[in-house]
Amino acid sequence: MQMLFSLRHFGNRFRRNQDGVAAVEFALLLPLFLVLYIGVIEFTQAFMVQRRASHSASMMADIVAQAGTVTPTQLSDFFAVGGLIMVPYSSEPLEGTVTSLILNDKGEARVDWSYGSKATPLKYNTVVPVPAGILEKEGDSVILAETVYKYNSPFDISVPGFGDFLSDITTFKRQFYLRPREVASVSCTSCPRPK
Repeated sequence: MQMLFSLRHFGNRFRRNQDGVAAVEFALLLPLFLVLYIGVIEFTQAFMVQRRASHSASMMADIVAQAGTVTPTQLSDFFAVGGLIMVPYSSEPLEGTVTSLILNDKGEARVDWSYGSKATPLKYNTVVPVPAGILEKEGDSVILAETVYKYNSPFDISVPGFGDFLSDITTFKRQFYLRPREVASVSCTSCPRPK
């Protein structure tokens, strides 16, 4: 009987004891808080990379659209500046092309010249679809800058039973169109025109 009383007394004391509850709750919630914290950091990092890659495309189109004539050397320098925009993130995954499109008599935007940095330039005379309203009449031209950034998360999280999170490469693509400012169409001296 004494033993039964002792066990009952111990059980009641164990249920009422609150010592260490905060530590147990913290231990249970810590993994969730860590995943949320890392997720917020990762979302912010990816958002900033996407914004910088987008800004890089718009900057390259803007610089080329201000010129009357460009050379491959100048275009390489423009891409280098585009890479500097990515700082503090790596510019290594940044690929881009700058293309001059001219509207022909059939209403098709065709490639006049194209230059790529770590990306394959568009072929000469290829038809490229453009959004409505950018090119209106025959002879109109537009500079198309495209960037592709393959973002690889610095976090590689694997949760048992749920799989991998943040382990895949996310590709950010951006196209930016800008009309030439000083001339009807920007020309590229010595730009290759692959068929």
